[in-house]
Amino acid sequence: MMAALICLGSVVAPNANALSFTIGVNDQPYYIHGPGYWVGPVYYVWIPGHYAWRRGHRVWIHGHYAPR
Repeated sequence: MMAALICLGSVVAPNANALSFTIGVNDQPYYIHGPGYWVGPVYYVWIPGHYAWRRGHRVWIHGHYAPR
């Protein structure tokens, strides 16, 4: 009986120790000036983050302000 419990424990134990994790990509706009703002005659707008291909790999481009 004890041997059966040990065998059962060795089968169940790896599942109990399994790791689980979640990766979230949070590129929420960290507006300093809102969705757009003026600097002299130039108006800057928020460009949200997106995926793009760079050198054959898909990479995340962070959101940023760009002149319009």
